[in-house]
Amino acid sequence: MTIQTELRREERLTRQDGAGPGARDVEREPCRILFVPGFVCDTYSEIERQYVELCAAARKDVRYLWLVPDIRCRGNRFARPALREKLAEPVWVPRLREHGVPYVVGNISRYNVVRNYRLFRDVFRRHRIDAVYTHFGYERFWAAFFGRLWGKVTIWNEHWHSLGTRFVRFKRLFYGAFVDDFLAVSGFIGRTLPAGAAVHVFKNAVHPEEKRAASPEEAARMRGALGIPPGAKVVLMVSAFRPNKRYDLAMRVCREVLNRREDVAFVFLGEGAMRPWVLEEARRCGLGSRIAAPGHVDDVDRYYALADVCMLTSTGEPCALAIFEAMKHGRPLVAFHSGGTPEIVRDGATGILVPEEDVHRFAEEVLGLLTDGRRRSEIGAAARESVRSEFNRAKWIGDLNRLLRNIVERRRNGRASIAAPPDRRSRVLRE
Repeated sequence: MTIQTELRREERLTRQDGAGPGARDVEREPCRILFVPGFVCDTYSEIERQYVELCAAARKDVRYLWLVPDIRCRGNRFARPALREKLAEPVWVPRLREHGVPYVVGNISRYNVVRNYRLFRDVFRRHRIDAVYTHFGYERFWAAFFGRLWGKVTIWNEHWHSLGTRFVRFKRLFYGAFVDDFLAVSGFIGRTLPAGAAVHVFKNAVHPEEKRAASPEEAARMRGALGIPPGAKVVLMVSAFRPNKRYDLAMRVCREVLNRREDVAFVFLGEGAMRPWVLEEARRCGLGSRIAAPGHVDDVDRYYALADVCMLTSTGEPCALAIFEAMKHGRPLVAFHSGGTPEIVRDGATGILVPEEDVHRFAEEVLGLLTDGRRRSEIGAAARESVRSEFNRAKWIGDLNRLLRNIVERRRNGRASIAAPPDRRSRVLRE
């Protein structure tokens, strides 16, 4: 029986219990989940937005409480360190208030066990928490540890190669001892988790509706600010400047494309340690006027409106939200056939996948799309429809809230977590 079928059955039985003369008035005990995000403090991107919306849309039988750090906490992380002294609180906290999502301020120490013990003890007792749902950073280890210590259901959302290359044995032991269920953002990531673990594959999603695009006047101003000549084609890559995003390969693609076409400009959006290297490499190769890297932007939708083609040169990419963003804007994407990307993009239909690290083929595909406007439109339209039907945020919110409720109920009742259906959205992997 699939999770959707069983959940519908449970909801039907609940309604029947409270219907008719003399029937019992049954109201489900709310499931209280402590959400421990571990987000960076100075960005409100799609990753933060989707979880704010998840919690805001929760039904009355699922209640979330966010554990939010004080902005002065030394363990806080920033995409732009210069903002550390300028912010009064993490930038996503006002969004919690705007959407009516409750939160409590408390700092999880990196090393102080006693302080963390008191923090979680007080939050668990005061708010009658049933489960801990954790995401990023060192915070997730403490959340899972104290969650299990206090008898709570522990749910770990894995966005990255969890075991990595460091402390692998420790992580395997920790997961086995302190994590009940994993949510993995792709099957690729799910397969990196310990064999035998309850792993639910739950891909990211976006709203299919596009935000307001730039007006022609705005577009002209943006192109001027980026140094893009009138009439030039634009190739956009939205990605943090980290080694796994393979900007070394991206720069090789740029050189190949720009050596063959002069009417092309590349725009890289994001922040990170490799950004100065990219700018210096562009200058060294004499391409500084044709490669723009303006850093972090909050209005990324307007940049997608400028783009003719999008690309992503990551290898081992788990489930990049930039893929979904390009697709919802109807922009054809070229990416490597690597990691979780093939679980999202259908090669030749909703995007183009290239053998891993084949830079020459990658550049050829970019050039082909820049030349063939009809193919760009066909792939872009199919990509947009894929977002509407498969990776729709509204459906994602409803499905994930039901899944989390079900996990908590099953664990709380002492039964194994229910298996999810074998589809592209949610399933249990067991190796």
